[in-house]
Amino acid sequence: MKLICSSVFLLALGLVVQAVAAERGGHMLAHMVFFELKEDTPAAREKLVEACKKYLSGHDRIAHFSVGTIAEDLKRDVNDRDFDVALHVVFKDKAAHDKYQTHERHLKFIEECKENWKKVRVFDSYLSPYHAPEEAPDATSARIPLPDPAGSFAGMIQGKVVSKRHGQIVLLVDKVLDEWKHSKSKDANSLIGKQVLVEAFKGEGNGSSAVARFVEMVKEGEVIAVDVANKEGEVLSILELTEEQRERVKKGE
Repeated sequence: MKLICSSVFLLALGLVVQAVAAERGGHMLAHMVFFELKEDTPAAREKLVEACKKYLSGHDRIAHFSVGTIAEDLKRDVNDRDFDVALHVVFKDKAAHDKYQTHERHLKFIEECKENWKKVRVFDSYLSPYHAPEEAPDATSARIPLPDPAGSFAGMIQGKVVSKRHGQIVLLVDKVLDEWKHSKSKDANSLIGKQVLVEAFKGEGNGSSAVARFVEMVKEGEVIAVDVANKEGEVLSILELTEEQRERVKKGE
């Protein structure tokens, strides 16, 4: 059962450093050391942790280094609790591990710390290269198409802010409040029930700055009405703010 805990940790650690293994075309060596102390006080544990950092980190060709004390709050039946401090070092290859073992800093560590060691257990294993599957598309960057009949729309729409992206709002439209005379959309109502991307018009002047601030201020779940136009692409640009919105920006609420 104790070995199961160690194997799970090694698998997770292998995922983190698998890129290095792939570059080298070989297996990395995971070196896990579990120290049980004669004096297992918090101060003694922390002293050993600091010694590990001082003498055992920064050696050549280390892909991963970490050290810490036992997790006091994890006490399931599968948890091996016969240690006080755990050291985790992953070497890029066995040669790096062998050099580390005879290095003067490693020997100095043993000399200074061994007096308080009650038991030391070492788990060495070769990590199998792992190739993660491709990630699913990021929802925050997924394409949100503008309905074709709403192309070149200009007017005021109302909707709920369902999410926000950097400098943009994803708005679920529930009403088309008005369509301006210069709008060239074929069917403005095609926006209703659709999610659309809304952003501040990228123009110049104080008005544009106020619109940008408004976009940053609105929160998910809000229902807002905005004066927009489809200038380019699939995004609706906010041209100007209502009086209420300008006052909100001014107050910074």
